[in-house]
Amino acid sequence: MTKFYKYLILAIIYFTPFILNAAELPKHESLEQSIKQTIIDLVEDNAAFTSLKPDEHFQGFLDIQTPRVTMVLCSDSRVQVDNFSNGAENDIFVARNIGNQFITTKGSVEYGVDVLKTPVLIFIGHSHCGAIKAAMGDMSQIPAGIRKELDTIDVKSAHDDKQGVVVNVHYQVDKAFEQFKEKVESNQLAIIGAVYDFRNDYGYGNGQLIIVNLNGNSNVSDIRNSHYFDNIKNVAIGVETKKTASD
Repeated sequence: MTKFYKYLILAIIYFTPFILNAAELPKHESLEQSIKQTIIDLVEDNAAFTSLKPDEHFQGFLDIQTPRVTMVLCSDSRVQVDNFSNGAENDIFVARNIGNQFITTKGSVEYGVDVLKTPVLIFIGHSHCGAIKAAMGDMSQIPAGIRKELDTIDVKSAHDDKQGVVVNVHYQVDKAFEQFKEKVESNQLAIIGAVYDFRNDYGYGNGQLIIVNLNGNSNVSDIRNSHYFDNIKNVAIGVETKKTASD
């Protein structure tokens, strides 16, 4: 072996750790920059919000909130209250968890219905829900805290996650109906189950809110004929959840 190759090998051995550390540095800096940019976006977006809202905007709810809706959503970042309302502030009381569940957020729901007395309680599931997929699979390797929250999802009757999303919404409405049956039967409360379909999995179009349950009833004709849905335009009711040849 020539001296040149000996020196080359020694150089490679000596400098390799420095090269590897240098390669990791941009990734670390990139993550730090991402965190910083996220904080900047939050602060600047809030600054933009406050600049557009005069003090009078806040006067109506400085000391009290008067929402009409208690909304239970999945924590999924693709699902936001703004997808369903142009004025959610002081109008929608929101409880969120993985799988848009009643049991794991029962206290918040009770506060909305019993204390704030919202006349509408709505559970909104969504297409491509990771919680439903996880609950239908092997949960043995899932961290204990997450597994505990998934344990209260019952989608055993679903043949795939697309159907599981709908089955879960029905299950949550049923559980809530057990809790608030008297309010529903005395027409003080309507419990609605719905699916937000940003993938167009159910054929109504991307971003559509689809009503699938009303007070524990999932019959499409009964929901459509309910006085609650009289003369409402652009409402999507019911989904096809039966297994087809293409599934």
